[in-house]
Amino acid sequence: MDKSYEQLKWEMEIIDEFIEKAYEGLIIIDKEGFIIKFKYERFLDVKEEDVIGKHVTEVVENTRLHIVLKTGMPEIGDIQNIKGHNCVTSRVPIIRNGEVVGAVGTILFKDILEVKHLSDHLEQMKRHVKKYKQELKRLNLAKYSFESILTGDPHMLSLIDSAKKAAEGNVSVYIEGASGTGKEYFAHAIHEASLRRYGPFVSINCASIPKDLFESELFGYEPGAFTGASTHGRIGKFELANGGTIFLDELSSLPLEMQAKLLRVIEEREMERVGGNGRIDIDVRFISASNEELHELVNQGRFRSDLYYRLKVVHLQLPPLKDRKRDIMLLASHFVTVFAKENNSNLEGFSKEAKHCLEHYAWPGNVRELRNVVESAVNLSKTKQIIVSDLPDYIAHEKIIKETQKLNLMSLIPEKLDKDLYAMMDHVEKELIERAIMEADGSRTKAAQILGIHRTALYKKMAKLGIEAK
Repeated sequence: MDKSYEQLKWEMEIIDEFIEKAYEGLIIIDKEGFIIKFKYERFLDVKEEDVIGKHVTEVVENTRLHIVLKTGMPEIGDIQNIKGHNCVTSRVPIIRNGEVVGAVGTILFKDILEVKHLSDHLEQMKRHVKKYKQELKRLNLAKYSFESILTGDPHMLSLIDSAKKAAEGNVSVYIEGASGTGKEYFAHAIHEASLRRYGPFVSINCASIPKDLFESELFGYEPGAFTGASTHGRIGKFELANGGTIFLDELSSLPLEMQAKLLRVIEEREMERVGGNGRIDIDVRFISASNEELHELVNQGRFRSDLYYRLKVVHLQLPPLKDRKRDIMLLASHFVTVFAKENNSNLEGFSKEAKHCLEHYAWPGNVRELRNVVESAVNLSKTKQIIVSDLPDYIAHEKIIKETQKLNLMSLIPEKLDKDLYAMMDHVEKELIERAIMEADGSRTKAAQILGIHRTALYKKMAKLGIEAK
């Protein structure tokens, strides 16, 4: 069916608008070289109606369109000087049934300097992209390897062997342990020892993400997906981790509604951005950690059992530092070396008494607490060794308290019971106070702490029992 005049007119208007926007200038000539279309008005300051029918050589200086008519060969990206400007031009012959019936000339850039500016801009953008890629890679790399985990404890060495075997495959690993036991070190090391080591390692602390931001943080979102969303959208942590490992720390803080969505990602290996419709394939390895017993949370209905078993294919339970006695001084000595170097110090380790204090302390904060204590001691120390006074009081007193607790209370009672009950109680109390003062090297403050009473109460008892302050 033939096109109507109105439809043809509409199509020509679209073509004109495209030419106007796409090119700085455009000329179409017939097979004799006469102009039949002219869109150079802005460039040459000549109206189209004044040049239609004229030969192209009369209108455009240095033109080669008439030569292209003869040769039938296109000339793309040529430099042509027009009105003092070195323009980037292209000339293309129009061929019908093997015959050249005309030619088209275009100006894409009215001055070659524009090409240089565009090139400089592209180079600048390339540098920015490269910089951002490098920064992104730097931010999402594993920091530790198995060599970073210092231990001489047989149980810990066995756990490292298990972790190394798990790293060889692609199974999910769940790491359980109290805060400061080294869960993050194990997660990084497993990634570093795996075939995914060249991919990203993305760590997510589930306890630090507000509940209403969980979904957009993990899955990302499309532009304008919700009020306040970036107009450019945002890539989520799962996408960021594609081809690598995602570490879900503090897993027990994951909201129930997000647990269901995480399970779907694990099972289907795909996800959708918030506000999006397209499925995105996900290839990640899951490592998770918690300082709470997830099994208990499952029993309480606070954690999905199906997700729990999906994530706990390999289970590593890290022991507290108090159960790794031989590691205390191994780690403490390492930390001294690290912090002494940072402070340009010549520290040579710990005094015998300071070592005893460290070894007798329970370390509820585990390795992290030990590290902080040593860092503080290195900065406070005024001698070549860390001594007891460089340690926090609560650690220095721990040994004294434990040693005092070992005293046999019965040994304080005289063999001959020749006194009444109150006199006997005074006798025992006096013995306890004198021993505590002796264990505290004469310090009344430390003695009061050993006995679990206030210093003022201690002085009153000393006065009552006739114990002289020396």
